[in-house]
This record gives sequence, structure tokens and C-alpha cells, in this order.
Amino acid sequence: MGYVMIKINKTIIVISIFITSLVLSSCKEEQGRILNYKKGVYLGKKDDNLTKEQVNKLKLHTSRQRSN
Repeated sequence: MGYVMIKINKTIIVISIFITSLVLSSCKEEQGRILNYKKGVYLGKKDDNLTKEQVNKLKLHTSRQRSN
């Protein structure tokens, strides 16, 4: 009787792991990403334009990195 219960418990655990992995693998986390790629073409969403202040900050930051 004890052997049968252990075998049933192991079966339930295996089935639970299988169902859990199936459910987690079908999450919507990956929905909406690009699946078909074109060589040399960026297919993602376009970047927002930088403001003048952001451009100035980047110029200042890169000018500090020069090693002249």
C-alpha cells in the first residue's frame, strides 16, 4: 500500500511539473516581438527625437571622454 502511494505521489508531481511548465511557456511575455527578420533592415519601433537639452548633455558628456 505504501509503495502504491509513493508511485501515485510521484506521478502527481510529474504531471504537476509538466502542466506548470506548459502554462509558463505559453505566457504572453513574448507576444508582439518581431519574428520575421529582414537582413539589413531595422524592424523595431522608431526612436523618439532627442530634445536640444538632451543633445547638449550628450555632447558635453562625450567631450569629457576625449583623451586629447
